Amino acid sequence: MEPYEIELDQARRRITASGRDPAAFKFDMSYVPPDADAAGMFTIQYEVNILNTATTKSLSVIGGIGSDWVTSMENALNKGHFD
Repeated sequence: MEPYEIELDQARRRITASGRDPAAFKFDMSYVPPDADAAGMFTIQYEVNILNTATTKSLSVIGGIGSDWVTSMENALNKGHFD
């Protein structure tokens, strides 16, 4: 299982734990090109676009090694960003 898929499963569980329906959320992931100035240190990063289809509220977060997009999404969820 890819790291993104593991994180996606975690995100859906946190949505459920908040009392919301994870089926109302759409997730789109796209890889971010490596930084050419990283001196050969290429870290895989990806952008995750999250949409609450019921409210049409969305959020874009960056994932990858050292980037905890699931917690960022959960914080936004708990602050009512998707309501």
